[in-house]
Amino acid sequence: MEVRIQLPFEELVAIVRQLSPAEKIRLQQELTTEVKPTPSELTELLLNGPVFSKEQISAMEENRKSMNQWRTKPS
Repeated sequence: MEVRIQLPFEELVAIVRQLSPAEKIRLQQELTTEVKPTPSELTELLLNGPVFSKEQISAMEENRKSMNQWRTKPS
């Protein structure tokens, strides 16, 4: 069963200010644990996706150097 109440923000702040320090700490802990963002599918894909090996990176750097030399005009 779920009960929803519509309260203006100012009333909510007034209610929170009436809480004891221990209750405020508990409320803060509840809100911080509840608000943690869940990683999106894109984030999961990027974090768990394939990565280049050191050999592949060095081969790309060598190819880049070769192409840069080929594009420049000799003096």
